[in-house]
Amino acid sequence: MSQTFRPSPFTDPAAVEAWDAWFRWRDPAGLRDVSIEHTWLRVASALASVEPRGPRSVYEDRFMEAMATWRLLPGERLLAGAGTGRIPWRTDDLSAVLNVAAFVEPEAGAVDSIDLSAMSDCAALAVRALDNAARLAGISPRRLRIGVVGVADTLALLGLRYDSDAGRARAVSVMRVIAAGCQQANIQLAMERGAHSDAAPVQRACQGVATPCPPRPHATARHGRRYAQLTAITSQLRLALFANVVADGIDPLGGADHAYTIAAPGGPRVVRSSGYALNRLHTRTGVAAGDPDSLVTVPVMAQMQMRAALQPWVDAPITYPLPVLQTPTPQEEYEARQLARRNGLPAPAWRDASQGGAIGRGLQIPSGA
Repeated sequence: MSQTFRPSPFTDPAAVEAWDAWFRWRDPAGLRDVSIEHTWLRVASALASVEPRGPRSVYEDRFMEAMATWRLLPGERLLAGAGTGRIPWRTDDLSAVLNVAAFVEPEAGAVDSIDLSAMSDCAALAVRALDNAARLAGISPRRLRIGVVGVADTLALLGLRYDSDAGRARAVSVMRVIAAGCQQANIQLAMERGAHSDAAPVQRACQGVATPCPPRPHATARHGRRYAQLTAITSQLRLALFANVVADGIDPLGGADHAYTIAAPGGPRVVRSSGYALNRLHTRTGVAAGDPDSLVTVPVMAQMQMRAALQPWVDAPITYPLPVLQTPTPQEEYEARQLARRNGLPAPAWRDASQGGAIGRGLQIPSGA
């Protein structure tokens, strides 16, 4: 195993606490993950170990690079257990997220841009990483769950409102690219390792993508696809906090100076953070950031409209509860249900974010995998 580390600095104290509480490897002999780079290398080496000897080091480097830049985050059980001698993941919880905000590149004297090509490549790499995890565990799942965090941070950094047609259009372009990248890998892995299912439709993920998908239709017809489902947007509060405090899933930003209480074996740890986007905007301007949309200003219907815009590009229904600061009024609930019905979404459920949630009085997250 290579001992060359790519620096992967934390930019938020809350993320350090999340790593130390949930994902840092300790055993009876003591601390094994001395730094976050040791965590990345542990996971990258384990995931690459099932590759043939020739490309093994190449994939170890690719996995390491994607994680060290905070772009690819394996699911909680993978992150905590890979390379420790334990395999705590099961058939139904092979998941990963792309941290969309990490693909936003600052441009001198210009509005930030987003690297969609790198995002597509990372989505394909996520599929391979989870397929390798399945092989490590000796399991054959029919679906994967590759999702996102940091969508609201991305919109804020690009100067787009969460509750706007332009914001929703940008989020759709992101999810469309991720879906296409996942399908490319789905087909390639079927060619390399065999198809688990030939039922996964690719047409939806390929509409409007500049690069034809699949590039070789005859290969798809001949080899099929390895997974029936690939994408799922779910709540990933721990991973979002760990990724330098980005917004969970496709939720709005939390807002400035929120308290996060991390339940850990040694007792609760309380930290405060304004989150990745607001911190970065503040660093850029030298003053407090403007007023990007947050849960304080974003109505329930704006969250529902974001889900309606993205659902056609996601294999699994977006079902996790919407964070709210107060219980929606009967009229708001009625309108949300009507929008859900019109757009084929599940009936909305609510999560109180004013106490023990992502906003307000603190984020309470239980310890353990």
